[in-house]
Amino acid sequence: ATLVRTLALLVAAGSVGLTQSATPDRATLDKIAALSVPFVPNAGQWDARAAFAAQTFAGTLFVTTQGELVYSLPGKPIDDAAASTTPSRSRERTPAARTPGWALSETLIDASGKPRSMEQSTPGSLKAPAGYRPMQGKVSYGIGNDPSKHADNLNTYERVNLGDMYPGVNVQLRASGNNVEKIFTVAANHDPQQIHIRIKGAEKLEIGDQGELIAHTGNGPVAFTAPIAFQDAANGERVAVAVAYQLDAGRERYGFTVGPYDRALPLTIDPLLQSSYLGGTGGDLAQALAIHPASGEVYVAGSTDSTDLPGVAGGPQAVKSTVSDAFVSRFNAALTMRLQSSYLGGTGGDFAYALAIHPASGEVYVAGYTGSTDLPGVAGGAQAVKSTGTSTDAFVSRFNAALTALLQSSYLGGTGGDDANALAIHPASGEVYVAGGTDSTDLPGVVGGGQAVKSTGRDAFVSRFNAALTTRLQSSYLGGTGYDVANALAIHPASGEVYVAGYTESTDLPGVAGGAQAVKSTGRDAFVSRFNAALTTRLQSSYLGGTGGTDFAFALAIHRATGEVYVAGYTDSTDLPGVTGGGQAVKSTGTDAFVSRFNAALTTRLQSSYLGGTGDDFAYALAIHPASGEIYVAGSTVSTDLPGVAAGAQAVKSSGLDAFVSRLTPDLSVSDQTPNPFAFATQGNVPLATVRTSNPAQISGMVGATTLYVDGALGSSYCISSVANCSCDVSGGFLSTVTTITNNSYVCLRHVSASIVDEVVRSKLHVGGAAASFTSTTGGALNTCSLDIDGNGSINPLSDGLMLVRAMLGFTGTAVTVGAISGSPPRNTWALIQPYLNGNCGTSFLP
Repeated sequence: ATLVRTLALLVAAGSVGLTQSATPDRATLDKIAALSVPFVPNAGQWDARAAFAAQTFAGTLFVTTQGELVYSLPGKPIDDAAASTTPSRSRERTPAARTPGWALSETLIDASGKPRSMEQSTPGSLKAPAGYRPMQGKVSYGIGNDPSKHADNLNTYERVNLGDMYPGVNVQLRASGNNVEKIFTVAANHDPQQIHIRIKGAEKLEIGDQGELIAHTGNGPVAFTAPIAFQDAANGERVAVAVAYQLDAGRERYGFTVGPYDRALPLTIDPLLQSSYLGGTGGDLAQALAIHPASGEVYVAGSTDSTDLPGVAGGPQAVKSTVSDAFVSRFNAALTMRLQSSYLGGTGGDFAYALAIHPASGEVYVAGYTGSTDLPGVAGGAQAVKSTGTSTDAFVSRFNAALTALLQSSYLGGTGGDDANALAIHPASGEVYVAGGTDSTDLPGVVGGGQAVKSTGRDAFVSRFNAALTTRLQSSYLGGTGYDVANALAIHPASGEVYVAGYTESTDLPGVAGGAQAVKSTGRDAFVSRFNAALTTRLQSSYLGGTGGTDFAFALAIHRATGEVYVAGYTDSTDLPGVTGGGQAVKSTGTDAFVSRFNAALTTRLQSSYLGGTGDDFAYALAIHPASGEIYVAGSTVSTDLPGVAAGAQAVKSSGLDAFVSRLTPDLSVSDQTPNPFAFATQGNVPLATVRTSNPAQISGMVGATTLYVDGALGSSYCISSVANCSCDVSGGFLSTVTTITNNSYVCLRHVSASIVDEVVRSKLHVGGAAASFTSTTGGALNTCSLDIDGNGSINPLSDGLMLVRAMLGFTGTAVTVGAISGSPPRNTWALIQPYLNGNCGTSFLP
């Protein structure tokens, strides 16, 4: 569920330090659901009875050392009408309330009901669950300050192999985003009727209308989808075999009824587990996102409720609500693989709200707040001991880029409550800046700062560390006699000055004299402040608000070309300053999102604009396109009439609270014009890893020129032509930069198709206020058979040919690969080569 929120942030804005989740589109959710979830071995982080675990969106699957499957399912969100339409206005967000979780277990048994533990399985088979098909990602755990409870660089696996749990019946497990597969492979001339599974923890078992097995629980039904069965014939054809569940509900067990099939060939039976209330957050929140500048990999940070192996299956499982851990995860750029994750927390509650990547070292920094006195990695840090009292301290932690090592942590706090909400790395010095809110009168490092003494109430703060986090270089308060909190932080790319934005109740916020708005309006106003890079001088502040009483800033960005400062948030004010001439000059009813633009000195507010309809609208994220300079704002809305959606990717609002993303010109005056609808044909059954070029699409219905750019799959690019055959293929070539297009021109898209079978890749062309996708889908398995057996990119008769001949003669294991493998090709063991050949070339070689 964390990933659902993660991808929502990426789809909505694609910027660093986002703080509010949104709803991804259907295509994104489908991709999430298919994401392969790794099995992680137990290295002491779970109950000793667990051998492996896989965390899917339907819950956590634990595989015990005896081969039992235990599903730890999250509770359902508790409906809260207010929460469904109005986001929290507190920075200190907590996971939504949920019902208690639930545990189900599955045990493989024989016909008499006796468990088939792994010690009792077929002689010569595995005696403990084994990881199979290693994945690229690795996992680290760092919970508490006891090194014996830490685990670094654990291998992960695509599958877990339980071996032959019955004579001639191999059982393997595979997990993906929303399901768990039990793959039963019945050897030739063996009996699938041996398979019996007992389910514990269900209040009732029944077969549904679609042939699914439904386990009713106190939190609703959980469905095991109708099974499929098939055989791979000698000619490579996959032949379906009729199969259905055989349920003995009174004894809480099931097996399979199989139709006629060729018993001289192996038979595969494959049922899935799928939660009927899939998609809940499960107490997991993604609060920050960053893209690695070198690798393009995606990093996400947030907080998660810790889970343990349930002690007894069969009843309600209480979910810990008072203790959470921070986490950080790393994905490949395509979001098809989670490469690495790490917990970050001690015995108290730990919450991450900000994330940044060091531009020089590539190291990953996470900031938030913690109640833990034993936060990992603080030894040697700038502040190695949590302050006294029961309040939280802010923290900042540093990982290597692979997330395989926690390099350093540091507390940041005094005797009051301290929370970090924003994080930035200085592009010139590499120093680390953290901003948030504090109740502490003794915040460390404020002596010599731009504001060395705390005012009454809560103050905002900003602190500066060396890149190693071993030295706190300077801190400063920022506040008056009211309530002041910093939510966003940015470094000016030219001057190196530090900008902070948030909201304030103070009528005496320091530094506002000479600012764009020197006097506070009623209630709470947004604010933006500017410090020198050393934080020793506060250079300028400005209020930003009207008489509505609620003007909050949550996002901040600086334009690389102009140096101008952009602030976004939400407001109740009908008289927000500077909206005349903006893209939306008049506020709608309820709360509206807004975006405002200042000069770099904060002495002049250049333009503001509302963003809203007749419902409530909230902006939480802001990004500036690096090429076009256009402004993107993301958040959430209740409005069914948000301006500018008519030609958008989703023009009609769904029920409840929807996410939104809006695009404005750099001067905030108008959105780009929208052409008539245009489309690209989908290409199916295409070869692997080939350049695909779309049909030409005509862009019409515009007056003058408008911007155009492309994003998406590897090699995404476009060309513009005056004729319908895209002659730019010869002259002009394909582009990936932002440019303009005139009315009635033609456009073609291009990208590289997927490198695996049955995979969809997509390029999206953005023209003014419209967009259209070009997709290609690779062909089926038998179209991918290549005699490049070891996958090194070339076919060599002395290596690939030798291994194929050995396999055809019945050799297995190292007898196939010995003397034929050189270097470290992608497929360098029989365990990798055998499934490749069987899955792609129609063979049925034994493991």
